[in-house]
Amino acid sequence: MEEKRLDAAESLELIGRMIRNTRQRLERHSGRPFLIWGYTTVGISLLNYAFNLTGADPNWSLSWFLIPVLGYTLMRLFPEKRPTDPRTEIDRIVHMLWLVCSLALIPIFLLCLFHGLSYRPSLFALISLTMSIGAASTGLIVRSKIYTVAGFAGMGLSTLFAFYDFYLKQLSGTTGIDASYLNFEILIFAAIFLVMMVIPGHIINCRAKQEKEKNHETC
Repeated sequence: MEEKRLDAAESLELIGRMIRNTRQRLERHSGRPFLIWGYTTVGISLLNYAFNLTGADPNWSLSWFLIPVLGYTLMRLFPEKRPTDPRTEIDRIVHMLWLVCSLALIPIFLLCLFHGLSYRPSLFALISLTMSIGAASTGLIVRSKIYTVAGFAGMGLSTLFAFYDFYLKQLSGTTGIDASYLNFEILIFAAIFLVMMVIPGHIINCRAKQEKEKNHETC
């Protein structure tokens, strides 16, 4: 059977429909991953902040590696129902985008392992920027305001590391730097993921719940 050739208008309509389907699927089902990875990152960040305040052994810094372990474990323990509508090419593009962003974290974590705490500010900025780029790019691809705003907010907040580093350099030339000042970078890191993932995750879940209730009332 000869395949039907689509004209320009039909091709654009098909692409637009795929984008709409992917956006609706993401905004219905992405609250859980955002909350799992967001809360995991914030929780481990605060744990390390507490360790540093109490003067714990530096080896506790390896607890940062609990983020991918706990995140993946929680994703497996609390799976979400797979959507029944068919996957589109836009879905594949978004999936590959996040796969690349996730793989990019491997060399970043290796830098953390081999360079230790002396490399910490740059690592926090790199991780924040990588995940922000993933969120913003997803939002622009599927035309989702939630993802776009979350991604660009994370990118903007990532610049705080540069300003804070500049502030510390200025401070070191006058009064010296207390060890507690370095711990504030962890709080900045936690705040970025709170804004970039936790809050959008709750918004996505709230909208999905409202949509579900609306559809139920309609039925």
